[in-house]
Amino acid sequence: MSIVDFKGCRFRALHMPDGGEIICFHYCPDEVPLLSLYGDNHNVYRLNPTGEVIWQVRRDDSNRPPDWWEQLHRLAREQGQDGAREPFMYIQLEKPDGARITSDRNGDGTNIEMWSPGSVIWLVGSAYQEYILDPDTGIAKNVTPVPLHERPW
Repeated sequence: MSIVDFKGCRFRALHMPDGGEIICFHYCPDEVPLLSLYGDNHNVYRLNPTGEVIWQVRRDDSNRPPDWWEQLHRLAREQGQDGAREPFMYIQLEKPDGARITSDRNGDGTNIEMWSPGSVIWLVGSAYQEYILDPDTGIAKNVTPVPLHERPW
């Protein structure tokens, strides 16, 4: 999977101090071939100032059962899908004062926030899962609270 696979898709961005960006592909028109299951669920990249990929996001869902993704995929396949597609949808920046702002909310290249040390990058998934992203490693840790009455899967 490469950023080239998203050619023609829309994305949201977050500026980095080195001139690079973190981008989240959130919409691909029908004429773009269906992304792989992995690509769709790992749709956040960090780019250097020249646009080369530094990393593609890796999910850490250790706050969920070990077979959580397998169960999500099984349920989706039972509904005729190729698996669970739960891409990230938004990049939010939590400033040191606690204010949380969605960067490039409309995906139109306006109101793009700049990350700075001390700020926290949040990724919000299409299924309302929330992750905290480490901008250096690309690891997104699922921090979504486990509901009081966890679903059996």
